[in-house]
Amino acid sequence: MKHLFLTPILALALGFAAQAQTFVAGVKGGLGSSHIKLRDLKNDPLQYAEAENVTGYHLGAFARLQVLGVLLQPEFILSSTGGKVEVTDNANSTNVHIEKFRFNRLDVPLLLGYNFLKVARVQAGPMASTLISAKQDGQNIKDHFASSDWGYQAGLGVDIWNLTLDIRYEHINRKYTDTAQQSGGKVKNEQLLVSLGFKLIK
Repeated sequence: MKHLFLTPILALALGFAAQAQTFVAGVKGGLGSSHIKLRDLKNDPLQYAEAENVTGYHLGAFARLQVLGVLLQPEFILSSTGGKVEVTDNANSTNVHIEKFRFNRLDVPLLLGYNFLKVARVQAGPMASTLISAKQDGQNIKDHFASSDWGYQAGLGVDIWNLTLDIRYEHINRKYTDTAQQSGGKVKNEQLLVSLGFKLIK
């Protein structure tokens, strides 16, 4: 008797979940404005200060599972980011020059979010980042960094028809080590990302 009562309830619940669940996937790309800060430097006589942002790009793919308004969205993104810094010989020096850092990465954000007003989204989550290349004024410095690190992203999005628009803040710290100079520290990389995507599976 209990089974006869539970069976239609379970069938209704599964039917509702199937209707409430959606899956989409597609491609995306966009631009980013990023800067870096050098922190906790050891055995380095130079002085570093933030100079200005650089413009980067990103391109990749995304998937999104939505159940009752809750979103889970993994992405695979090739990203170019970096920043410019002012470098002086010491704190009182007027001999200032600008150095440009550029990083190419494979980023894998895993975002959790919520859908509201049927078209808008708020999302945030961790991001695994693998360093592909790193240059400082054109010189290869990839060996000075860990090959992978963690960061995070947070932002808002809008879906209109098959198009997606996202605006996000991104933060990642990378440990910097120069064994030849017996120095090291942390490179803090932040950027504002604007992305446009297209849903291929809907």
